[in-house]
Amino acid sequence: MRHDGGLMIAFGAGIGCLVSVWNYFAPVSLLAPTTGVAGTPGAALAIAATAILCIAGLVLAGTASGRGLTLLLMIGALVGILGTGLAAWLLESNLLLALMLVCLIGWGLRVFTRRPAY
Repeated sequence: MRHDGGLMIAFGAGIGCLVSVWNYFAPVSLLAPTTGVAGTPGAALAIAATAILCIAGLVLAGTASGRGLTLLLMIGALVGILGTGLAAWLLESNLLLALMLVCLIGWGLRVFTRRPAY
């Protein structure tokens, strides 16, 4: 059985990772931030954070995890979502910020809903 909240986290973080890579390598474009963040350590950190968040979302979407691992991943995912959202805001990457909002909605679904019974 899959949990939709975990899939939303993985989806938002996966697309966010692509956006972060684009922001890191593209100095000026339509989707790039308005500031000169290309090649900066903050943009590289956003790539790593979204990649780790995507993996955590995939694990949270699955069924084979214990309570301790789930709790650890849920706390880590929330910290990652909020931290990456703050970084996206500071880097002026509105698309990445919107994707972190998708991840936050997925986190809320994962925490406050039950897994489907089918």
